[in-house]
Amino acid sequence: MKITIVSFQRQGSTDCDEAIADYVRRLQAHVELELHQIRKWSDDTGVPAKLLERSRVIGLYIEGKSFSSEGLAQRLQQLMNGGHSSLVFVIGAADGMPRLAAQQVQERWSLSSLTFPHQVTRLLVVEALYRSFDILHGGKYHK
Repeated sequence: MKITIVSFQRQGSTDCDEAIADYVRRLQAHVELELHQIRKWSDDTGVPAKLLERSRVIGLYIEGKSFSSEGLAQRLQQLMNGGHSSLVFVIGAADGMPRLAAQQVQERWSLSSLTFPHQVTRLLVVEALYRSFDILHGGKYHK
């Protein structure tokens, strides 16, 4: 499976980069993972077309569907069983999801009803994905 995390973020590196890189390394045992930052955008900016090809696009929204860790693992398994071999997670800009990107989203998920900075959101996403794949593979990380 291939997973791409797209974030609309103007900043470069952050204090969370080391922790994000650690989870990216861990995840590579289970999936091909790519982080893609879009630093210049307008409301008419969407997810790049090359990332959309044969991908299921999941937008991260406060009001999206919430999952437990086990529930997220089950949803990922359902997507894989349904033939989705490429997922794109989209993190909106500080003032929300650009209009065109919002139109490309096929599912809305929520990490929390709280608002987080981009770097923390990326860290939460990669950790949740790692935890989910660990659950699916019977690992001990989740316990």
